[in-house]
Amino acid sequence: MEKTIEPILKRNLLLYLLISALGFSFLVLPQQAGVSVPIFVLMQAGFLSHLMPQKRPLIVLAPIFILALNAFLSANPMWRVANLLVSVLLYGLMAVWMTDGVFLKDISSALFRRIGKTICRAFSRFPVPFRWMSESRKESMPTLRRVFIGLAISVPVLLFLIVMLSRADLIFSRATLRFFESLFAFISLSALARFLFGIVAGLYLFGILYGVLAVQDEEEEECERTQRRGDCMILNIVLSSVLLVYTLFVIIQFRYLFASPDSLPHGLNFESYARRGFFELLFLTGVNIAFILLTVWLTKTQSGRGAKLTKILCLYLCAVTVVLLISSFYRMWLHGSDDGLTTMRLLVFGFLIFECIGLLITFFYIWKPNFNIIQVYCLIALSYYLLLNLAPLDRIIARDQVNRYFETGQAGIDYTLTLSPDAAPEIARLFQSENSGTRNRARAYFDAIESSESWRQWNLSLDRALRLRG
Repeated sequence: MEKTIEPILKRNLLLYLLISALGFSFLVLPQQAGVSVPIFVLMQAGFLSHLMPQKRPLIVLAPIFILALNAFLSANPMWRVANLLVSVLLYGLMAVWMTDGVFLKDISSALFRRIGKTICRAFSRFPVPFRWMSESRKESMPTLRRVFIGLAISVPVLLFLIVMLSRADLIFSRATLRFFESLFAFISLSALARFLFGIVAGLYLFGILYGVLAVQDEEEEECERTQRRGDCMILNIVLSSVLLVYTLFVIIQFRYLFASPDSLPHGLNFESYARRGFFELLFLTGVNIAFILLTVWLTKTQSGRGAKLTKILCLYLCAVTVVLLISSFYRMWLHGSDDGLTTMRLLVFGFLIFECIGLLITFFYIWKPNFNIIQVYCLIALSYYLLLNLAPLDRIIARDQVNRYFETGQAGIDYTLTLSPDAAPEIARLFQSENSGTRNRARAYFDAIESSESWRQWNLSLDRALRLRG
């Protein structure tokens, strides 16, 4: 429900919409945008700090700025789309925090539902500024309305005349053709698409701010929560049967995978045995964590021997999950030791480390389930994602592959030369290779790097690569 809006607030909201739409089109959407992306976020911070009634929720702009820094620090575009989606979610979180007073302790499934509703409402408010402008024209700008009507009538009339006159005179036809060719050359379809997408982004940001400043509480009454209680006997039977199988699996891991390769049964090759099952184990770790959280949630208000046994079994399952993580890590490490790092392997290694951190916290949660574990997992996930945006992944991969090339002479250069300009400092080392073919391919890699066409595309990684090219 809309509050009574002061004219100055309408003006500020429309100005914010205009600047956000133009800024997004001009600073964020150009191909290979670099330093202009964090500049756009700083502009948002300035406007929002001026317009927002509360300042504390603006801290959400900090992770958004870190995501924007990726466009300036790295020339790898792999996170661009994902960063945009995460930023949309973070803007929704900021709006919910502003309207509902959300704190970190409130992170739960209900909060995510409110964020989803806030984002949907922001998109549903797209017609609001157009309605305001329509009302303004009716009240104070009848002349402008007549001008628009005149232009709307003139366009089809002019098109009809041009077609008829072009058919009547060849010289006029050629002159008209040249005019429209130059017009279409000037109006780029990609630029038009960026402009339209910028309007959509501006309308979304407008909808977020409008919901904070000009809309009364729209929250629907939530259904009364019912107390959920799990049957400890049933859960303990399920846990016991699952853990029996996992115990046998863990014994095999310590007996064969982590022990000497000579201990394998006859007919099994250690490399083929150890390299299989990584993704299956990774999937099972996620299933185990979800099952542990569900079990603790169903039984955390219960007491007695059955509840204590459930805790012990969950702790055991958590320990088994740690072993599965170690087994997954070891199998992936075996892949990397032979073939070197790739983007997928590096991401997996980082994910396993952060998942292990989450598991260590889960141990404490099982025994003392009095804190918000969802909050902890969200912070861990956000920290991991922000770290991925700041870490020079391609350079790390290239360093590993180039080191392997010089140490062993094994081929890993084909993959390395497909990496972004972030890897340029390591690829430049290939000029020291004794193989002329390798040196020529490294030179071709640098020759293919294109310089920035405008200041908006200035990027530290790309600038470093161009200086290395000489």
